[in-house]
Amino acid sequence: MDILGPFVNIIAKYLIAPLVRRINYSRNFRDNVNALQTSIRNLTSRKNDEESKLQAAENDGQVQTHAARNWFNAVSEIEREADEIQGEYNQGTCAQGWSVNCWSRYKVSKRSIKLKTKADLRLMEQLSVARPPSPKPVIETGNEPIQNQSSTQQNLQQLIDCIKNRPHGIIGVYGMGGVGKTTLVGELNDRFKENSIFDTVIMVTVSATPNIKDIRTRISERLGLDLSNTSEDGAREKLLNALRKKKFLLILDDVWHQLELKNVGIPHPTRSHEGSKIILTTRNQYVCMDMKAEFTMKVKPLSGDEAWTFFVENVRSDVIANDSIKCFAKKIVDRCGGLPLAIVTVARAMANHDGVGKWANAEREMRESIQDIRGMEEKVLTLLKFSFDRLDNDMLRSLFLYCACFPEDHNIIKDEILYFCVGEGLVDRLNSLTAAGYKGEDLIGSLKAACMLEDGEDVEDGSVRMHVMMRGLALWITSPESDCSSKFLIRTGGPEKEFIAGKILEVPSTGGVIVEAPKANEWVGTTRISLMKIGIGELPELGERCQNLATLLVRNCCRIHTIPPTNFFQHMDHLSVLDLCRTYKLKFLPDSLSCLVNLRVLRLQYCFELLGLPALGKLRQLQVLDLHKCEKLEYQILRSEWMEGICKLTYLDVLGSLVSFEAGIISSLHKLEELRTKGARMMNSRVSSENENNEGAGIDVRELYHLTQLTSLHISFKNMVISDWFKPLVEKTVELMLNCCTVVKDVIDALDKSQNPLKRLTIEHESLGLPYLPTRVEELFINECDDMEVVFDGVATPDCDSFSRLKKLVLQFLPKLKRICVDPAPQNCFHQLSHIHISGCNRLKAVFTKGMSGAFNNLKKIDIGGCYMMEVIIEVEEEGSHISRKICFPKLESLRLVFLPTLTDMCSNCVVDYPRLRESIVLECPRLKKDLLHKLVTFHQGITAKVFE
Repeated sequence: MDILGPFVNIIAKYLIAPLVRRINYSRNFRDNVNALQTSIRNLTSRKNDEESKLQAAENDGQVQTHAARNWFNAVSEIEREADEIQGEYNQGTCAQGWSVNCWSRYKVSKRSIKLKTKADLRLMEQLSVARPPSPKPVIETGNEPIQNQSSTQQNLQQLIDCIKNRPHGIIGVYGMGGVGKTTLVGELNDRFKENSIFDTVIMVTVSATPNIKDIRTRISERLGLDLSNTSEDGAREKLLNALRKKKFLLILDDVWHQLELKNVGIPHPTRSHEGSKIILTTRNQYVCMDMKAEFTMKVKPLSGDEAWTFFVENVRSDVIANDSIKCFAKKIVDRCGGLPLAIVTVARAMANHDGVGKWANAEREMRESIQDIRGMEEKVLTLLKFSFDRLDNDMLRSLFLYCACFPEDHNIIKDEILYFCVGEGLVDRLNSLTAAGYKGEDLIGSLKAACMLEDGEDVEDGSVRMHVMMRGLALWITSPESDCSSKFLIRTGGPEKEFIAGKILEVPSTGGVIVEAPKANEWVGTTRISLMKIGIGELPELGERCQNLATLLVRNCCRIHTIPPTNFFQHMDHLSVLDLCRTYKLKFLPDSLSCLVNLRVLRLQYCFELLGLPALGKLRQLQVLDLHKCEKLEYQILRSEWMEGICKLTYLDVLGSLVSFEAGIISSLHKLEELRTKGARMMNSRVSSENENNEGAGIDVRELYHLTQLTSLHISFKNMVISDWFKPLVEKTVELMLNCCTVVKDVIDALDKSQNPLKRLTIEHESLGLPYLPTRVEELFINECDDMEVVFDGVATPDCDSFSRLKKLVLQFLPKLKRICVDPAPQNCFHQLSHIHISGCNRLKAVFTKGMSGAFNNLKKIDIGGCYMMEVIIEVEEEGSHISRKICFPKLESLRLVFLPTLTDMCSNCVVDYPRLRESIVLECPRLKKDLLHKLVTFHQGITAKVFE
């Protein structure tokens, strides 16, 4: 039996067991097929559920996973095979479902068991059907492409060129709110949709209160990174490593403060990741500096034509076709100042209105109360106010609002900002008028950087302007309806307009019908009042207190003869700035002026008819006194008893005024820093005895020696010998005017060696002979000097610094002048010259001669007129010289040639190029070559050209 055991086991394993299984397949045939169908039904239900999940995920933008695709394919194959088995089962059964063919029954049963096993495995399989899509290199913004805006296209092309062809890693784009910065960079983003040079382009909005984690998350999502369940440091490193592996363009939109790239996880594009770029947009140029942008670009408002085209694109064409509506529409667009956000807002508000009255009303609202235009307050003014609210301090906000006191499009000069600073008490805080002036420049710089102010007419001299929408913002903020503590009463005009604390009324010009001044009750509660360029005839009697009034500007109101004599100023306890400039017919000031105990600034400039002043001794806070061109003030008006209380005076201007001071008054002004005076005198220094009756007029120079704080002296002399007595004043002299004077050589040497070079030198009727001119001067005016033949002689004045600072040169009525410069001239001579004006120099044949080539580089304006022997503007050397035959004025913007009967050409032997020329005026130049005339007219697109034959 032991011998048979192994044989029995083998037989049982290889013969009996398979036989039993086959018998069971056949015996359990029906059960196995039914079990398969049950598994298939369960699997199909699972498939339907997963398909629903996939559909929902795809609706959310996700895509099917590869595993899900394989699973669905496998399930479909199982279902197909199950259908075959079921078909064979149905075909192979007889009555009561028993197959006649046992072999077929066996095969079907066996396949059912195997397929059921597969189905059960797929049923139990864990599956993720969808995932976020793979990051696209560029996600389009969906904005319409920018069209019909050449300036925007130029900006876009400049950005693309900077990205592709320059090594700048960080690029800054700045401009005022609503000017189109986001639109510009959005268009840039879309441009890289096709043929992108980057692996990925990412655009993220930062906002005024940035959340570093949120910014990091949005960037990581664009890269397909999952930073969930990751620590702060870990997320930063993960993003940093991912970006380092890519060449990226990152657009950070609406940046308000410096963003530390390393804290977010962004590699610096030039230091560690060359080829990648970061572009940021901001309303503040200082943010570009803080972010160390290597290239910055300012987005400016649209031009007039672009603004109109943009407006028309957003209204119905049939509406604008009406000429009456079109007239109002153009005025509305003009008042938007080229700001795209304002244009599109008002366009949408008016898009479907075809009534002339509706458009007329809208035009009136744009002038009087811009906030009444539908959408303007919430979409435009509120957005601009965000810039106002984000200014760093109250002083900046106050100065911004103060600038709205001036008429629309007014050129606000540096001195007007200085008076604001004085009025705000900065001289007391900083202990210096000069320091207050520097602070004013800093404040203006901050407002310009924040795009709240714009450059004025004279950029070099620091003048600024308010954009029309920014001025509208300031008027809205200071209107009676606002919650701002500053309340302004502003009526400024000119030929057409008057603005009233958020409202603007039509008024006649200053020569028109008399306009009623604001009533007394309107003055109460105001902090600043501005009445400028309007035809008011008189000011009201003020019976109520104006305790809050800090600034009163009554300027260019030529109909005002007097100020109410009783108590006009009596209740203005806090008035710090009183400006009555150009109130031409004003003859007297009331005695109540002495009640202004907190007055710091008193300006009476160009009050031609003013006959007298009340006592000023009680104005103990007075720091600025401006009597410029008060021509009828009597000589002895400033007596000691009227001036003795003015101990804080830092600025005094009596230029053009027939004013003298009792002995000791000037020397007692110990804090005086800036003095502008005409008619100064010095004993035994007169050239002649002319005007001996006026010997006592003006200021005794010896008193100036005692003014230890004096830093800026603007002084004129007539019929005097300027000798050693002037040397102590050389370092303090900013402007020097000489009329029929003789200046000794030692004084000229002292002027040229001064640590504080002259800003302006004016020489008139100089016939007694300067040995040579002071050359370290910024502005030089020479008028009616009959014997002058040469302005600068390089042989007589070989100093290499000669005229290297000169920015403006004015030569008028010099009958013997033959040449401006006699060579050789130092290398840097005239290289800062930006403006040259020549008139009435009848022997001058050329403006620029040998030695003046340095003047070409920075010249912006050339104005030549009434020079009857002028042949060419530029005289080049003879053939064979080293001078180029092509001469370029790279910065020239304005060219004026008037009454030059012998002028034939700009230059006889060379081609002259002026790539930035914007304005050219040619009048009475009959011999000027026709091809030059044609070139001046057609040289540059957008040029303003006037040619009079």
